[in-house]
Amino acid sequence: MTRPLHSLAPEEIVGLCAAQFGVDVVFEESLPGLAAINVLLRAELGQPDRPGGSDHPEQTDAVEQAGDPGQPPARFVLKAEYPSPTMTPAHFDWVCRTQEQARAAGLPIAAQVPARTPFTDPSTGESSGALALVDVDGTPAMVRLHAFLPGQEAAAARSEWYPGLAGALAARMTNALADAPAEPAPVVHPWSFVATGANVLSLCDRINALEAAGQVPQEFGTPLSADLALVRAHAQEFEQSVRPALTGLPHQVVHQDLNDSNILLSGGRVSGVIDFNDSATAPRLAELAIAAASAMIGQSDPAAALTAAHRAYQAEAAGTSAALDPAESALVEHAALTRLALIACTWTARAITAPPEHPHARTGRARMRSTWPVLRAVLGS
Repeated sequence: MTRPLHSLAPEEIVGLCAAQFGVDVVFEESLPGLAAINVLLRAELGQPDRPGGSDHPEQTDAVEQAGDPGQPPARFVLKAEYPSPTMTPAHFDWVCRTQEQARAAGLPIAAQVPARTPFTDPSTGESSGALALVDVDGTPAMVRLHAFLPGQEAAAARSEWYPGLAGALAARMTNALADAPAEPAPVVHPWSFVATGANVLSLCDRINALEAAGQVPQEFGTPLSADLALVRAHAQEFEQSVRPALTGLPHQVVHQDLNDSNILLSGGRVSGVIDFNDSATAPRLAELAIAAASAMIGQSDPAAALTAAHRAYQAEAAGTSAALDPAESALVEHAALTRLALIACTWTARAITAPPEHPHARTGRARMRSTWPVLRAVLGS
């Protein structure tokens, strides 16, 4: 039986970092994660800030490559997960390379610590240098270590100026990845932008079935059926009108998950962007639509917030390859609202089906409270 990665003891994780990345660390805490485990670590007391005193000859180089020269980060995040049909080692290594391309373009993205024996794609010979395949009781796990980024999740630091920040960031990300190589093979998953409408419709069917079976908690109230009908109609229109139009529009690699949980803020600016796992080749407008979707949450005028994100994107992208043409811009609003519907439906289904003590139940209820009112306000008006 495959050993759950969350069962790794702190001393095992510390030993893994030393053996696989040449970095001496101290375990701090486990961080939230859906598919992967995320562990916060700090440099061991006494670890050198500059070359000359490490027990591991490679350690100083690795640490400095994870931060500014001469100023190694004090903290790291280790991420580990088992390969899956939608996240193979070859695809994960491509994700690492995509993340590094965005960082090299100047975006606030964590530097990755080089692995001592990095994975190399056997079919292409390519390697990010950052991904290690580690044996965990006979099963290979994909592990990487990167610098910890300071800041507060945008979801917890909501402000009236956030939509503008999100839109401008989407433009910068689109520019940074404009010439990024495509993924090794197409991957379709529940958050795939092109399939947004179809995924909303599938979730509506699932939640309706749970309702019919009496499995929807009474606390969710009677508006849920009306909410589902509202987003179902919008998703059907996406499938009928928006999705066919996407085919002929510019495509490129995008982050594809610039939501308010993956954008960090500090001092009124974006201090970090995390989680490139959903990166994929998609219509260029996807980056803005996805960022604008969560930018509407918590705003007194969600429609105005969407407009602000769109304007900020176009202002930042002006004169660059990221600038959207009129055909793309015309689809942003519908695509953003469909993405918000996907967030609402996904987390509603998770809240219904997760055990009460599971993190999905807590997060799902919070997402329901933040998304459904926005959808009612915009789609129901």
